[in-house]
Amino acid sequence: MKFNNFKKLFLIVLLLSLFKQNSYSQALKTNAISWKKDIASALVEAKARNKMLFVECYSPTCPVCQSMEPIFKLPEIIKKYNTDFINYKLDVGVAEQVKFLDENNIYLPSFPQFLYFDADGKLVHQADVVANAKSFADAANMAANIDKRASSYPSRYTGGERGFDFLIQYASYTRLIKDTTSNIAIGNEIFNIYPKDQLSSETSWKITKKVITDLDNGFARFWFDNSKRAAEFETKEGHNGAESNFFRGLIQNKILGSERNNLTVRNLEDIGVLMGKYGEGQYVDVAIWELKSRALAQENRSEEALKLGDRIFEKFKSQPMSVIYIARVLGEATNIKDSKPFIAKWLDHAGKQTKDDNISAEYFYEVAKFKVAQGDKAGAKSELMKGLGFAQKAKADVSKFNSLMSSI
Repeated sequence: MKFNNFKKLFLIVLLLSLFKQNSYSQALKTNAISWKKDIASALVEAKARNKMLFVECYSPTCPVCQSMEPIFKLPEIIKKYNTDFINYKLDVGVAEQVKFLDENNIYLPSFPQFLYFDADGKLVHQADVVANAKSFADAANMAANIDKRASSYPSRYTGGERGFDFLIQYASYTRLIKDTTSNIAIGNEIFNIYPKDQLSSETSWKITKKVITDLDNGFARFWFDNSKRAAEFETKEGHNGAESNFFRGLIQNKILGSERNNLTVRNLEDIGVLMGKYGEGQYVDVAIWELKSRALAQENRSEEALKLGDRIFEKFKSQPMSVIYIARVLGEATNIKDSKPFIAKWLDHAGKQTKDDNISAEYFYEVAKFKVAQGDKAGAKSELMKGLGFAQKAKADVSKFNSLMSSI
């Protein structure tokens, strides 16, 4: 009797085991990765289970992203990612989801991007993958290896590692985490060791797009001079015009970055030449007028600065807030003796067009500053009171009005 009971129990356990194995096998065949619904719960679960968090950054309209989907349905990839990671899909087109990247100071130069975080939510690895199981598995394995993952790159670099592939990976990572200083240094190293007889190759262009953020890097300078060839490569890939986006990004890094206020007139004129090389020469004045006006004034070339301001005024004279801003910039950059006729003209024009309360407040504030510069304190106070009234009406911040009033 006891033997029969034991036999029955054994059969039940065996059947349950077979059922579970079969169910698991079926799940591997039919189910995809277990994606969490939101990043907050994914982070909580990663912490609770002491697992790494995998985040696929993608766009639903990106053909390359779509090519990844069948790989996520392969049994070996499902097993690996569901076993080793908590998984989350981040749609780069959804602002609420992108906040996670912003909060972690992460910049996506392209997508899809595979990002791996430790259980505490710290980025430890980044990988560019291709649509095959080996690439997916290699990325996961490297993320799990503390001696190989991206977070190990700085110490390996300091320790003397200089392999070409390693430098490419490290430069790509520094771009992602916005480490501009390291990116520039590594980008220059890559250019120095790259065969110069291969600069015009498609590989060279791909390296440039992938890792270079510095306008003055040798790769960047080469491709500005060969923008038509870059365009041919992009057209072949079905990305017509993508080369212009890249060049524009390099220009923006320069004129919007930390060194923007140190750019000289010569630097800015060089930027204008580069813009012409990829077909945006007509936008030079609009792109650099503010920096160039300040640089000209610093070099005691106020007349040229004001003439540049006047050209910009002609372009934006139908936009009163833009005109007010032009007056503000040139008023601060140049002395009142030189700028008076220009600023008077610009502000008079803006005042006749201003209808909005907020813009009216800014207009009278700028007029008050202009009068202070001329020594007309009474007139300045009168204009400032008008501006203050409009600011209060618009429920805007009035602290700068009060500050200027107290200084007169």
